[in-house]
Amino acid sequence: MLAKHLLRLNASLSVKQSLLKPTLARSFASSPASHHFQEKDDLHKGDHYTPVPGRSLLELEGPETAKFLQGLMTNHMPKISPGGDGFYAAFLTPPGRMLYDTFIYPVNVGVNFPHPKFIIDCPSATKATFLRHLKRYILRAKVKVRDCSEEYKLWHIWGPALNKEDPALVKKEKRFSDIGCMDPRIPGFGYRAVLPADQDVQHVLPTSGQFEALNEDEYTIRRMLQGLPEGPDDLWPEVSLPLESNFDYMNGVDFRKGCYVGQELTIRTFHTGVVRKRIVPIQLYNKDEGSPSVQKVDRNAVWPSVLEPQSDIKLVDGTSKRGVGKFCSGIHNIGLALMRLEHIQNDEKSFTSVKDESIRLRPFLPEWWTEEQL
Repeated sequence: MLAKHLLRLNASLSVKQSLLKPTLARSFASSPASHHFQEKDDLHKGDHYTPVPGRSLLELEGPETAKFLQGLMTNHMPKISPGGDGFYAAFLTPPGRMLYDTFIYPVNVGVNFPHPKFIIDCPSATKATFLRHLKRYILRAKVKVRDCSEEYKLWHIWGPALNKEDPALVKKEKRFSDIGCMDPRIPGFGYRAVLPADQDVQHVLPTSGQFEALNEDEYTIRRMLQGLPEGPDDLWPEVSLPLESNFDYMNGVDFRKGCYVGQELTIRTFHTGVVRKRIVPIQLYNKDEGSPSVQKVDRNAVWPSVLEPQSDIKLVDGTSKRGVGKFCSGIHNIGLALMRLEHIQNDEKSFTSVKDESIRLRPFLPEWWTEEQL
């Protein structure tokens, strides 16, 4: 009897491992290797740079900085403690809800480099509460934190010329900037550079490219076309969940690291493999128009003021009382929304706002999601 029981147990474990294996392989990988990045708008093709709007910068320094941050956010500090590129990470509430979406960069410069000094790129709208959040946990830790937003400027750089270079190195002569990283959320999306406020961005651009400046709205348009949430209008503090917000797809969570604030729900959701809602790009159109088949931004359009973040989305012909999604932020005729996946994969369904039923919206599945992720 014992032998039969062990045989059944081993068979059950084998089935579970075979089911989990594709998910684990996908989520632990640094990026989906099969994805070839494509621009969604002609204006964004080629080599460009733009300021990143709506972000602030905080400096953390001290011998216990890496250990301090390791216990507070979703990524793994040993990846960046020796220097080099920064990474993407979220700070969560103890129950595992979103608080702040951040990039954390090691400062690759200084007499004593490498030394425990980091800059955190965070939403400007929640900078004050983020500072209080950090100071609440510092206690006696040997960490100093300060706002350095006036000392630096944040830039986003992208284009074919970047692919000819390899900035992911510690050596100064091989990097685009002393502080920054290749944006890890989507392979090919670009480079995020933190430069001194008095430094001209032209000095860090690869000489192999013909770079043109674009205004900061184009950064917002470009990330929304690709389906990248950013800031509290997309990632609602104390409401959004990191996996529904695609942090697992955007390389913002390390599922193998030790304990951190909010880990329990995040890990449990990951291992159950059940995420029913995710943030996706959307495009608005009028109820008298046909549903768009491809994404296209209309820069003459104005995002309707009634479509506030967290306002409800419903089916046009639906009878179910259960909501199908909620709006995030938007610009012109494009934006982001948290949608139930079962509805997104059905092209025959039409969606509207509960606040204005003359508005229609079409959700799109991002091309950088791999087949294993759908």
